[in-house]
Amino acid sequence: MHQPMYKDPIKGVYTMPWVRLHGIKGYFDMISLLEEFPEIHQTFNLVPSLIVQINDYVSGGAKDIFWDHSIKSAVDLELNEKKFILDNFFMCNWGTMIQQHTRYWELLKKRGMRHLTEDEIDHVAKIFSLQEYLDLQVLFNLTWFGYKSVEKDRGLLELIKKGRNFTEDEKRYVLETQIRVLKELLPAYKRFQDKGQVEITTSPFYHPILPLLYDTELAHRCMPGANLPDRFNHPEDAEEQIKRGVALYRDTFGREPSGMWPSEGSVAPELIPFFQKAGIRWIATDEAILLNSISEDDRGRMIYKPYRARFKDTEINIIFRDKGLSDLIGFTYSKNLPEQSKDDFMGHLKSIQRYLADSNDDHIVNIILDGENAWEYYPDGGRGFLSLVYKELTDDKSFKTVKIGEYIDGHKPVKIIETLSTGSWINSNFKIWIGTEEDNKGWDYIKKTRRFLTERIKENSINRKKAELAWEEIYMAEGSDWFWWYGDDFSSDNDAEFDRLFRSHLENVYRIIGVEPPDYLKIPIIKVEEELLPEEPVKFISPMIDGKITNYFEWLGAGSYTGKVVGSSMYHAEEIASAIFYGFDLHNLFLRLDMRSGLEKDTLKDIEVNIHIFNKDEFKIVFPLVFKEGEKKKYSIYRRREGLTFSLIKADETLAIKNIVEIAISFKDLNLEKNDVANFFVEFKKDKLEIDRYPRHKYITFKAPDENFENVIWSA
Repeated sequence: MHQPMYKDPIKGVYTMPWVRLHGIKGYFDMISLLEEFPEIHQTFNLVPSLIVQINDYVSGGAKDIFWDHSIKSAVDLELNEKKFILDNFFMCNWGTMIQQHTRYWELLKKRGMRHLTEDEIDHVAKIFSLQEYLDLQVLFNLTWFGYKSVEKDRGLLELIKKGRNFTEDEKRYVLETQIRVLKELLPAYKRFQDKGQVEITTSPFYHPILPLLYDTELAHRCMPGANLPDRFNHPEDAEEQIKRGVALYRDTFGREPSGMWPSEGSVAPELIPFFQKAGIRWIATDEAILLNSISEDDRGRMIYKPYRARFKDTEINIIFRDKGLSDLIGFTYSKNLPEQSKDDFMGHLKSIQRYLADSNDDHIVNIILDGENAWEYYPDGGRGFLSLVYKELTDDKSFKTVKIGEYIDGHKPVKIIETLSTGSWINSNFKIWIGTEEDNKGWDYIKKTRRFLTERIKENSINRKKAELAWEEIYMAEGSDWFWWYGDDFSSDNDAEFDRLFRSHLENVYRIIGVEPPDYLKIPIIKVEEELLPEEPVKFISPMIDGKITNYFEWLGAGSYTGKVVGSSMYHAEEIASAIFYGFDLHNLFLRLDMRSGLEKDTLKDIEVNIHIFNKDEFKIVFPLVFKEGEKKKYSIYRRREGLTFSLIKADETLAIKNIVEIAISFKDLNLEKNDVANFFVEFKKDKLEIDRYPRHKYITFKAPDENFENVIWSA
């Protein structure tokens, strides 16, 4: 369970609402669901920077900008505030959190299901009524409540049923209930820990990548040849972040922590003495770190037991996650029926059990994933899947859920890892946080600011109180989250804000001391791309459907969507496509799918493509990526009306798969007339489970063209 520090160090307000909103959803659901399953034991990791912010909301000290725009009476909203609401109050999963509320879905369609230009948002702001703004304020805050909050509060359920035409009093009730839920949150975790059902672990305080604080040159071990910044080498900062995390845990839960999740599973052998000195008995990271640390090659027997990692004369217990099972929960099961996902999950567990059946030892399967991000992509918040899994694990006595600490207590590790591999749980390296121009600039800025602070302290030019405040800003800037959004790995609607917050923490070091911050800290590090959303078609195209790029011009003018990960705070390795192109002539929609380079044919052979296109009705275009030998390539078109099952309406052969996938679909078959607006997304399925989707959480929108399409585009 992790959130970075969202508090603006200069203005003293929270600029993003994610502690508050995830608090009433995933954080509350996950612990509360265990009330129904007393035999299920779990381990939760609560990052200290999250705990601090929850306490700030509970005490009334935290006010975020989204809250301020929610609480203000709709009749008093100024134009800029209305524009902020229209820009930001659809910031959730459209399919699972907006579409289920009829009114919310209507408002999204009225606003427009894509990023709006400044002129467009000005226009929309003027056509929304006061009641629509009020409904939007309520629905944005209401949809973030998890299933447990709604089940425990009849008032919330009644508001969900009402659906529209809310009052200011009802809005106030929604917001006040959010704070009531947050007040229950940490006491609930402590209560479950005290009765022995749950183990709670901690992390370094502001969630830094510890090996990079210790010495950025350690990155060369897992990233040979990487372009690294000037060396940042401060083991004392890594140790301080660990000590502070342990201290806050002790203050919050009234005991010493047993375990620690190093931020992003980032480990290096040099850190082992720090863990041991802080009283930490065990840590966890990814299976790939284990596979890189020892020479055995039987993964199935290696990863399902604890180890001891050694550095000189110090040791730490360490366990490794099953990446495949963890990622299935994080990325795949949300897209499938709960029963189907439960069966698949339990099938994997039973396969592992059969594989290890000839051993007389117990084994532990460690499933570790983000505690909040996955659940907004489940239509029911994950309740169905988790409940079914918990029930089967409770009933099936061949399995036992355990807290990690209790397993280690009963199964002392005997195998020693002499040289723990350096890396993180993402590709076993640190590429997300160092090595690009933006990342490296961030590290350089921390180094310069830290050096400035230490020089002033040596000169005795600042008092102890100011020095403590300034160090706090340095530690906050060392957090991993700022670097997550730098570089070309990930992007979100909030990139610029994360960049500003990072630089503000460093600027504040200077301001605390009474010195004007250097000019370079006022300039954004991030290179903001003009458009991260799909590029729209600008002219008619007529590609030859032959599965290859016949000439440069055949897709010139098409719209496109790249597979860049937008808006994700979770890492997803199983990407299938690198780009999608779409365009049309007067009669057909043309689609082109470019597969990610390096994919083996065996990887693709069981994958089915489902292209969902919907306007008045919903259509599904289905075909395999790899056809059987001699089989004619064709796709099937299915139609679903009014939420019923899909029915086959025809098959068509305008499909080719070679270097790329090309397909032509008649507008007539899609029941699309000129100027009709439609949305689509591309889904990849394997064994009936969705494994990837583009765009990941939204849709690509297009309008069926008329004869004036090109004239309108060019005149615009």
